[in-house]
Amino acid sequence: MAPDETARDAPAAVPARPPWWRRGALVRRLPPRLARALGRVVGWVGVLVVAAVGAGVGFSLAPGHETWVGPLQTEVRVHPSLEPGVAVDLPPVGQITFDTHRAPVEVTAGIEAVDLDAASRLVRSPQQLLALELTAADTVRAATVRAAAYSAACGVGGAVLAGTVVYRARHRALQTGAACLAALLGTGAATAATFDVTALQQPRFTGLLSRAPYLVTSTQDAMERLESYRSGLSDVVRSVSTLYAVSASLPVLGDGQPGAGAGEDVTTVLHISDLHLNPLGFDLVEDLVEQFGVQAVVDTGDITTLGSALESSFLNRIGGLDVPYVFVRGNHDSAQTQEAVAAQEGAVVLDEGETAEVAGLRFAGKGDPVFTPEGEGSTAEGSAEDVQRRSNEVLAAGVERWGSAHPEDPVDVALIHDPSGLEPLMGRVPLVLAGHLHKRSVTLDDSGTRVMVEGTTGGAGITSAGLDRLADGTPLPLSATLLYFGEEDDELLAYDEVTVGGLGLAEVSLQRTVLSDTDRPALVEPTSTPTVTATPSVPATPTGTGTPTGTGVTRPAAP
Repeated sequence: MAPDETARDAPAAVPARPPWWRRGALVRRLPPRLARALGRVVGWVGVLVVAAVGAGVGFSLAPGHETWVGPLQTEVRVHPSLEPGVAVDLPPVGQITFDTHRAPVEVTAGIEAVDLDAASRLVRSPQQLLALELTAADTVRAATVRAAAYSAACGVGGAVLAGTVVYRARHRALQTGAACLAALLGTGAATAATFDVTALQQPRFTGLLSRAPYLVTSTQDAMERLESYRSGLSDVVRSVSTLYAVSASLPVLGDGQPGAGAGEDVTTVLHISDLHLNPLGFDLVEDLVEQFGVQAVVDTGDITTLGSALESSFLNRIGGLDVPYVFVRGNHDSAQTQEAVAAQEGAVVLDEGETAEVAGLRFAGKGDPVFTPEGEGSTAEGSAEDVQRRSNEVLAAGVERWGSAHPEDPVDVALIHDPSGLEPLMGRVPLVLAGHLHKRSVTLDDSGTRVMVEGTTGGAGITSAGLDRLADGTPLPLSATLLYFGEEDDELLAYDEVTVGGLGLAEVSLQRTVLSDTDRPALVEPTSTPTVTATPSVPATPTGTGTPTGTGVTRPAAP
């Protein structure tokens, strides 16, 4: 074949297509030097994007490092996060977090298992606690370094793999890996530069009350001990060990599991009182309702301090609880306060001996007969106690009326605010709930009536006395009580006394008391029918200056 014929039959060469970023008409019009610079920028942006995606997948697949810290088997993970810091997960109890650094890295330590025998020994042994303090920091530090190495290796590997898949070129794969490695080195340097050891003195707690108490030392002692990383870490480990040891020893209620609160055959009611406008008190209520599966909240008054219209905005949180809220008025709550509570979704306001069935239980209540929004709580005496007794006669008459109309379903719980002049209620109802005194107490009368006085769920809240105690460094604890009733017989089976140490939320404890049959004696019915006498009217709304008007009843100062 002739040479010219061979050339004629050969296929024409196809010109190479320009990169995608040079195919646009605008780019083709750019000067060559500018187009090349733009190409390099776009290329490196693509490398960074691919590296970020690949590294993200690698980080998500990175394993943690498991180690034993005292009696706790933990898994430590290190990964990028927009919420940097150190977090200790305590399933199913909650989480402790520390704002230790600003770089976008989070260190998480999850409790995988607990040696309960070792935890109990640790709680009782100062020597073991000292040994833990000497070794825990090094153990956790080594686990964190290994977890960080695992995470970095998986991140760089993911970036390299992503570069290989996307570009199918060795140099691009190396570039994605190098970009990831440079970002890791920069992040590590930023973490080291911004790390603040003193942040370990300021833990934040969430979900602490799902099963058992989180026990720590007093605020002053804790701050004294949290002078170093070692002592701070040993405090956390000891507290967590105590938590699980106590949780495992809680008595079982109904068909529930050990340490898990109550079973489905138990009705759980939360008793609170004397919130006094403290939002932290309502935070505690919300946590308890959610964590313990509370079916109804009972508030025995003083939800406000002055009973003014301005304070009523605080009451909007009642509707957010999503459970019935049974309320009786306290001496700090005006008629306007009572109406504002009644307007909230789920609220049940009881007064003048009214009775309502809530969560399968029968509640009867009477609001406080006087309105004195000042001073400290005290048991009424003299004529003031007579006022309370006459008010309780009205409530006792309401209990009798309900019992006559419903002999098979008598009143289970009577609600008042001030536990004074209780004689008319004794023997007529198995349980009386009250508040007012800012001090918790439980008494069983010879008549078989149990009287449970709650402390102050708001830690005396926004009152002059409460603020004075806060300024003096001796705030009242926030307190609430979980009541467990049997669904079949509506008897009180047990109660958990929850105490949160002052407005600082530094300490949380929970003590369970289980009642036996001997702790629930039969009621001794009184021989006489309660005499209903005239009682002061519902307190009038205070004037704009906060000065109460209306009842004209005098009595000792109350909370």
